Amino acid sequence: MSVGSTLKEMRKSAGFTVEQLAKRSRIPASVIEDLEKDNFATAGGPTYARGHIKTIARICGVGDSDVLIKFESQTIPLSKSIRDLLNENSVTKQKKERKPISWKSLTGAAAGLFIFALVGTAIISIEDSPEQSGITAPSNSKDESQPSAAIRDGVEVRLKAVNGLSWVAVSDSTGTTQFSGRIRQGEERVFSDNQLLYLVIGNAGAINLTVNGEDIGVAGAVGEVLRLEFGPQASNQG
Repeated sequence: MSVGSTLKEMRKSAGFTVEQLAKRSRIPASVIEDLEKDNFATAGGPTYARGHIKTIARICGVGDSDVLIKFESQTIPLSKSIRDLLNENSVTKQKKERKPISWKSLTGAAAGLFIFALVGTAIISIEDSPEQSGITAPSNSKDESQPSAAIRDGVEVRLKAVNGLSWVAVSDSTGTTQFSGRIRQGEERVFSDNQLLYLVIGNAGAINLTVNGEDIGVAGAVGEVLRLEFGPQASNQG
């Protein structure tokens, strides 16, 4: 059932006509009719439409979580990659634009390097050899006793619906959507990539996250929409 059909069913179950609901909610009747036809443009954009949906649900005495999840599912443009959605919402850091290097800067840098090379050569020529000056050349051998940092190969995210259902979209580092749909109560799904995973969770209070084997817990509040990014270090980079 779509958002519009759900809203219409809410209204009828509460015993309201479109005009009666418009009077009580102060939402124009024409906007209510459009919402019930899944036309959200006349509402003034997604933010206003979301507010109208909450108002209608409250007046009809119905919880708004399920219908808001449907709204997110219908309105989030999946033709875009999840990376684009994250950038639009300032979740990921935008890459700084590199300014072109001028020929003047390059010429100055080259001249500086040339002078440095001349001075360095002169200093080396008048110094004693390493043996005479007591300088010991650094050893190339590696100290095997030094611990090396463990590097994880890729990222794995496990999603489990523990409090109702949620709409979820998962995209990998190439921008490919690995999954887009609902995860129902008790259902569990696992996603992986060699670099990064991008998630949009329509009902954060319903989903428990396990990232690279670490139990993160419930993602957020019921009805909250989250956009997250995870890499090999198992930390939310949002």
